[in-house]
Amino acid sequence: MRFMILVLNLVLALSVFVGEPELAPGLTSTEVFTPKKDGYPHFRIPAIVTSQKGTVLVFAEGRQIQDDHARNDIVLKRSEDDGQTWGRVITIHKDPDLVMVNPSPVVLNSGRIILFYETFPHGLHARSGRHFKMMDDGYAKGRTQRLLMRTSDDDGKTWSKTRDLTRISREKRKIISSGSPANGIQLQRGKYKGRIVMPLFLTRKIDDKNRTWLNATLYSDDKGKTWKRSQYVPIKDTEPCNEVTVAELDNGDVMLNARPTKAKMRCVAISKNGGKSWHAYEYDPVLAGRTCNSGILRYSYENPSRLIFCNNFNNSSRRVNGTLRVSYDNGKTWKISKQIVPGDFGYSQLCKLSDGSVGVIFEPFHAPKQNWTLNFIRIPLSWIEEDATISEKTVIGGKP
Repeated sequence: MRFMILVLNLVLALSVFVGEPELAPGLTSTEVFTPKKDGYPHFRIPAIVTSQKGTVLVFAEGRQIQDDHARNDIVLKRSEDDGQTWGRVITIHKDPDLVMVNPSPVVLNSGRIILFYETFPHGLHARSGRHFKMMDDGYAKGRTQRLLMRTSDDDGKTWSKTRDLTRISREKRKIISSGSPANGIQLQRGKYKGRIVMPLFLTRKIDDKNRTWLNATLYSDDKGKTWKRSQYVPIKDTEPCNEVTVAELDNGDVMLNARPTKAKMRCVAISKNGGKSWHAYEYDPVLAGRTCNSGILRYSYENPSRLIFCNNFNNSSRRVNGTLRVSYDNGKTWKISKQIVPGDFGYSQLCKLSDGSVGVIFEPFHAPKQNWTLNFIRIPLSWIEEDATISEKTVIGGKP
């Protein structure tokens, strides 16, 4: 019996380090970033967009250790064949004295690609930990966070010099970080058509060991030349939220879909003025899952309207069961629920590929001892909508 237990433990231990992620029948995945081979032992925090030329760009943090505070660099890979093959690693920002986090890209109608990301001084972070302390507020260099912006006009091959948006994105007092690892959007409909909207979660320092969060957006009406910060999302019947995604509704309204502090369901807020101000957050209990960053995508505006959401749909303590959901009424109900990854499924983001398929970039791991890599799945829309499970109706304003 002891021998059998030993063998079983050995098998489980080996499975932590090897093997492809388990996928739903009919799907295949591609490893985009390979640990060590691609210049870093670990990769986390993906973002994904499709350029106006159809190139798929995956952004990530290249990490030296398995920790959020790991001398991270911001890296990128490009695919010109809808994710079948991937080019070399492009290092967008590397600095041994800084920790780079939370890539947040957006593709403009003009073809320009904008990228937001944050930098922390090494040894300081938005929280206290084993080998770092909480950052200071204010803007003085050396102990504070920066929100940086770069642009690319050649499909992501090269990038501009950095532009510092810190003073615009966060207040001087108490707020110590601003950014979010999620795609931005450019509005395509309504009064604010053309506006760029970038999601933000802001860390408010309570003391040297405690913090809370606020959500807002940065928006621009002149193609990214100037930016304004929106009002904060009101918190009434929910808890504060941190990592947040953004999507346009088919009437031009803007939705924030956010990760609550503890509740195992998503929070949703709507803006009627292009992301300038917000209704209070409400829980969406249908979008249940372990607290984790998730992806949302405006796939189509009409014939029919489609909003697609992706998360680890599960109420356990483990990040598993990657699931796509489709709404045909701007998130009021989620009629389709389709499992794509039965096993481990961490942070994820979505894009629409040039052939009409949905691209999913995700973390195929849960535990620190697993390989921290990033995998890509190309999913035809017909696969998502065919023989899908009809989900229960959302009741916005539910309780955790």
